[in-house]
Amino acid sequence: QMLRRSFVGASAVEIRDTNNALVWSSNPAKDGTIDNAANDDGGDHHWADVGNGVERRKLPEDRLQYRYSLEMHANGHVGWIVADYDTQASIAMSTASEAICAAFSSVAAFMLEELELHTECNQLAKELTERYEELNLVYSTKDQIEHFEEGQEALSHLVHNCVDYLNVGFAALICRDRGLFLHQTNQRDAPPNIDDALTLLSTTIYDWVESQVHSIIINEADNDLRDRLFAGRGENLLAYPIMDDHGTAIGILAVVARRELHTFSNGDRNLLDVMAKKASRIIHTHHDSLTGLINRSGFESSLLGMLAHTRSKNQQHCLLHVDIDQLHVVNDLMGHQEGDMLIRRIAKQLRGLLRDSDVLARLGGDEFAIVLSNCDVKVGITIADNIREAIHAKTVVSGNRQLGVTASVGLVAINRETDGIMAAMASAEIACRAAKEGGNDRTKVFEEDNTELVQRSEEIEWIGRIQEALRENRFVLFCQPVLPIRDESKPAHCEVLVRMLDEAGDLLSPALFMPAAERYQLMPLLDRWIIRNTFAELSKNWGELGPSGAVFCINLSGQSLTNAGFLPFIAEELERYSVSPNQICFEITETAAISNIDEAVEFITLLQEMGCRFALDDFGAGLSSFGYLKVLPVNYLKIDGCFIRELNTDRFSLSMVNAICQIGRTMGLSMIAEFVSDDETVEKLREIGVDYGQGYFLGKPQPLEELTDRLIADIRAATA
Repeated sequence: QMLRRSFVGASAVEIRDTNNALVWSSNPAKDGTIDNAANDDGGDHHWADVGNGVERRKLPEDRLQYRYSLEMHANGHVGWIVADYDTQASIAMSTASEAICAAFSSVAAFMLEELELHTECNQLAKELTERYEELNLVYSTKDQIEHFEEGQEALSHLVHNCVDYLNVGFAALICRDRGLFLHQTNQRDAPPNIDDALTLLSTTIYDWVESQVHSIIINEADNDLRDRLFAGRGENLLAYPIMDDHGTAIGILAVVARRELHTFSNGDRNLLDVMAKKASRIIHTHHDSLTGLINRSGFESSLLGMLAHTRSKNQQHCLLHVDIDQLHVVNDLMGHQEGDMLIRRIAKQLRGLLRDSDVLARLGGDEFAIVLSNCDVKVGITIADNIREAIHAKTVVSGNRQLGVTASVGLVAINRETDGIMAAMASAEIACRAAKEGGNDRTKVFEEDNTELVQRSEEIEWIGRIQEALRENRFVLFCQPVLPIRDESKPAHCEVLVRMLDEAGDLLSPALFMPAAERYQLMPLLDRWIIRNTFAELSKNWGELGPSGAVFCINLSGQSLTNAGFLPFIAEELERYSVSPNQICFEITETAAISNIDEAVEFITLLQEMGCRFALDDFGAGLSSFGYLKVLPVNYLKIDGCFIRELNTDRFSLSMVNAICQIGRTMGLSMIAEFVSDDETVEKLREIGVDYGQGYFLGKPQPLEELTDRLIADIRAATA
């Protein structure tokens, strides 16, 4: 209607695109009359400028045609407005060029504004669609996992999502040292010779990204990187490094697309960065951060699958438990960095000694586990001895110091008679301990008729007893006071302890069940029970306990430091029971912290961010205690009891306590002395500057419920 009103008397008004194809006509019956209106036919019918961008030409039968070029800011020439006047109208219009020009100008301005808006809306819709797809990719890719199988499935799903949401022909996730080679193909747009592409991704591309620790985009045909790294390939490539917690590239995530279908942008680069970080989190959950090997959780999952094969296919495997002898000596004399380097070197060496079908894991600290697939005991012993000899050939050199390295190996056969993976791992560990006690640097085979090893295997019975006690809630919380001795106005602390009720209802000392719980990896379960039930008990009267400022200390095992999901569990329990985090203090032993130094630092830092406090227990027992203290962000030091017991009789113990307190005060830490046994010791500790004391002399352990009742009674009496 606007066009008809603007061009009064026109027999036809048309909109044509840049190729002169008809887009719209006011008179479809006449749309053939000006098919070539946008063309300059030359001769007597050429176009002449009549001003303001409008052109005119004369046609036979006294017809006049006018045209006006549509020019957009971003896209330039996009089409034409064409008006055709027949004989009667042309006589009048030939003298009305100004009116024609005004009509074209007005109509073009309106149309261009509409086109600009339409283009902008289309672009916005396209960008929103892309963002939606990106969000789908990010949020549909799970990276919070607990079980090893979930991790493997999550990585496969991540690669699959990269293909689907980035609309590429091929995606791959490669971590060579971890044995991860995952890829997914879009069959519709798959590039040719995928095996060749995988080879390049696993070699030249991998090496470049790993060394540069930087992403790479190859789009242009003449790109120098293509010639050097992706030679012979006609596809575009985007690859991003997968990083570990130390900022080292441990693998790559790469996508490949046919050049005519997809050109990679910075947006694609940013999105792949997010996906690489997700891959890193998944890998970190079930791989050891120091060596890149699978961790205990991943190993147990692999062993479970291999045990199933022994029963269905009558196969036999060998399980090895490898323990590096006296690694703590390397840590104490040369520092934990040298110890970590040694662990990495041994892990790399073990990889080289094993087949692809074998399974290698780092269980933690100085322990490795290996499954030799389809291997009988005789061959297993030979391989175990080869492993020991290879490790024995290593030395650790630091300055003028040089230490030899040895390993002890325990071996157990895995066959259809094997009674579960926990029993198998425990048997291999028992054999390894026997090898160490026999003088280190030897291999010991677990045999059912070996009296010594059978006695050790009786410890395994505690696994079932502990698990049953957890199911039946047969643990009891006790608490021992930790009293202020330097400034008695400070609120008291209480250390939460645990006892086990046997089947008859009698209390069992932790000395009976705790070693088995630690040895057979049950501590995370026990720690969870203690935390949940402590918070539940405290929450009953937190309205009165909270304002008192009392701090409750809960011991954590080294196993819980590296247990997937333990930190979220603590956060959930704190929120569930509404206990103030700043009145909860977690304790770990110095040995546990040093064995998992990186995990310990991260664990402590995150707990402190929640508001919790942290204490380092048994401090001073190691030769390198002070060195580790610099990197462990704790609030309290609990001085090892061996120094407190002999504080009044041994000058060395007194000097050590003095030194610990001096360092602690410099770092702004509070000091706690364990095993305080008399008034003389209390007075000496007060003189030295120790803040808190703990021991039977100051207060015996009592049920947590009784202690909280007494605290509440004291609070009420003080405010009465």
